[in-house]
Amino acid sequence: MLKIVNTLLVFTLLFITACGPDYNTNFDPPPPDARLDDVFPKEISGMKSKIERMNLDRPLEGFTAFYGDGEITIDAILAGSKSNADAHFKEVIAPRFDKMKNHFRGNINGRWTASGTDENGRRWFAWVNNSWIFLVSGSDKENLSNAIAAFKYVSK
Repeated sequence: MLKIVNTLLVFTLLFITACGPDYNTNFDPPPPDARLDDVFPKEISGMKSKIERMNLDRPLEGFTAFYGDGEITIDAILAGSKSNADAHFKEVIAPRFDKMKNHFRGNINGRWTASGTDENGRRWFAWVNNSWIFLVSGSDKENLSNAIAAFKYVSK
């Protein structure tokens, strides 16, 4: 019986790992006092950034960078602590992904990540890195790939 349970656990872990995106998020996050130019790429695929402050409750502070006519977006949210980042991800971000037709989200080894495709075909990837939360989106697979390649806190 124990052997069957262990086998099921191994298959479950393999399934969960296979469902998530194959992105590396194991990078040092920006310092809390980082400048916007240090966080966001100035341009992606020839599209210049337009950065706007997000409307968040304290202690969260965040900005969204729009590229082109919104073909690519990157959100960077500083939560003040990992526990604040985890709570915001669990309470606000994860439910957004749960509404997507194709999605994965989870907390594996204390690290939140999520990916999905919304009803308009837009591709999304989000993760927590210490006290930071990042969300990257592209209007299609190619734009998401270009955003991932340009953003220095994630890679393929």
